[in-house]
Amino acid sequence: MWKNRLLASTGKFKHPAWGVSHSQRIYELSLQLAAEQGVDVDQDALLAAAYLHDMGAFEPYKQPGVDHAERSVQVAEGILNSIGFPPDRTPLVKDIIRGHMFYADPAPQIEAVIFHDADVLDFMGAIGVARLLSIVGLDDWTPDLKSAIELIQRFSQELPGKLHTPQARQMGKVRHAEMDAFLTSLSDETSNFNVL
Repeated sequence: MWKNRLLASTGKFKHPAWGVSHSQRIYELSLQLAAEQGVDVDQDALLAAAYLHDMGAFEPYKQPGVDHAERSVQVAEGILNSIGFPPDRTPLVKDIIRGHMFYADPAPQIEAVIFHDADVLDFMGAIGVARLLSIVGLDDWTPDLKSAIELIQRFSQELPGKLHTPQARQMGKVRHAEMDAFLTSLSDETSNFNVL
């Protein structure tokens, strides 16, 4: 079955912030958002998108100068074909992947909108803080601890405004408060971030 082949083929991509656990969280959160909205969604397309949306950030797919979301779209069809995914649903998977990042506009399909919101939410709250701290020194986004804290501050302010659905915005309020509580405590313990 294609689902088993998908999970087997993507399980090798290990990363502290963009690995398989991120994919699983995004899929489950997308289903939760759909259920809270009372909408039917293509769960297979969401599952495929969840495990392929960051492939363009990993070798051998990564290409310098190409946004990882667009690169993931470029490689998704070949991967989906190789595992026997229904080809008539591949365009939806590609649309979901293309607009998943916080700086992108999702396609109009409900699957794309809730997936975008789920990905944004995974950059927020305790999990968002943990993910960004886990890549200090490993990624251009966070070459050192100071840059990671600055990114957490920026995301705390900007990401709530990137959420589209009322359900995601409600979750975003809780996660925003978690980030602010972390930043307030860290500021208190480091003389306003001067002794990081």
